Amino acid sequence: MENVKRNPKVKLPARAGIWNIISGLVARGAGVVGTPIFTRLLTPEEYGLYPLYSTWLSLLTALITTGLSGAVIYRGMQKYRDDNERFISAAIGFGLTGSGIALLAVLLLGGWLSAVSGLDTSVLIALVSECALSTVIAIRSAELRYRYKYKPLAFINIFSATATPALSVLFVYLTPYRESARILGSLSAALIIALPMLTRSLRSGGRLYDKEAWRYLSHGTMPLLPHYLSSALILRVSEIVIGRVHGQAALAKYSVGISVGLALTFLTNALTQVISPWIIRKLASRCGDKIEGVVTPALKIILLASLFVMALAPEILSVITTSEYRDALPTVYPLALSVPAMLLSGLEKSAESYYERGIKSSLPTVVTAGISAVCAILILPRADYRLSALFTLGAYLILSTLSAMTFKKISGEHLVIPRKCILLFAFTAAYGVLLFAMRDVFISRLLLIIPLVPLLLNVASRVLKMIRE
Repeated sequence: MENVKRNPKVKLPARAGIWNIISGLVARGAGVVGTPIFTRLLTPEEYGLYPLYSTWLSLLTALITTGLSGAVIYRGMQKYRDDNERFISAAIGFGLTGSGIALLAVLLLGGWLSAVSGLDTSVLIALVSECALSTVIAIRSAELRYRYKYKPLAFINIFSATATPALSVLFVYLTPYRESARILGSLSAALIIALPMLTRSLRSGGRLYDKEAWRYLSHGTMPLLPHYLSSALILRVSEIVIGRVHGQAALAKYSVGISVGLALTFLTNALTQVISPWIIRKLASRCGDKIEGVVTPALKIILLASLFVMALAPEILSVITTSEYRDALPTVYPLALSVPAMLLSGLEKSAESYYERGIKSSLPTVVTAGISAVCAILILPRADYRLSALFTLGAYLILSTLSAMTFKKISGEHLVIPRKCILLFAFTAAYGVLLFAMRDVFISRLLLIIPLVPLLLNVASRVLKMIRE
């Protein structure tokens, strides 16, 4: 493995996973601390602008950045192992070109894009700028993950998570731009992180344009664009409809439900970032039979942890918000159950990327996004906005199922044993329904969740031991 030091006591993937989880936990903690601050500093209408901004940022990032933050970079690092800096600099230039095209579109079509998105032209310019900065950060972060340089990566994650709310609070108090303060804070934090990374690329002899590297990147990312855009749409299309039909106040409440229900995405992201390159290496070394032994316990961790989120959801929501947001509680339960399905579909997609079947492996995501869009557009305008949480759960269950079928067809293997996976999800769903029924009785929920603590600790310890090179 290139430029990776060995430690006989703790394997690098496991150590990287620990650091990712710790930094993710700190980052999530900063978000939890920040939420009650902003729900009290801002009205629901003011609070709702940033979720709308984040929704469109996710869609733009899916088009420009997402493909440059994972498997394509990992395989590129292998392909250009003799000159990684040349490849990484070219990847940054490739991503910045996409952001430049987006900026030109905003300048030429600002009025029309504002009408479609609900964001002012100045906010759209900030959105494109943050996307460009995120591209630089994503590519350099992918390089760090591939090399298992977990400490710098942890620092980046923690700094971004803590600096963003801190700067946002300053913008609330020191400027008249209360509604845009969180956008300015996020943009400023990204600038502080990305600027040194970009400077390094320009000074290290790397070129932002390299014909051979750009050809590889275009061939690697373009076939997957439908997947990246569809993947973002699955989660975000409901938010777009809620913001346009039910208003920014309803979107703010749903955003709080997402913050709690999807709180464990920090853990799934950490696991995915560690396990994905590990999967690529195992498939490359013809050791695919070892993958299930790691993926299934990782899935168990997230399923069990999601039950803890459901058990404490009423208390978490009451701490981080005011009574105005209380009606968002029912959205937490299906969203929490969506997180394990997100992990599974993400790992399946990483495994599929090894076989470079871009169009075929994108089909499950495109189909799922289409179902999500139809449900959101046809049903949400006439229904309670909280129904969108069930759409999200259903979408990720469909996606993980279709992705598993696709991987089986491509590789001839299963990433997880289907019957075992179905039983695990069924158990978690039944337990979640029981916790929701007891949502007003804390002691009952506590008694339900205590027996799961030793089980969670046992599975977590097994995962850390099983992640090996």
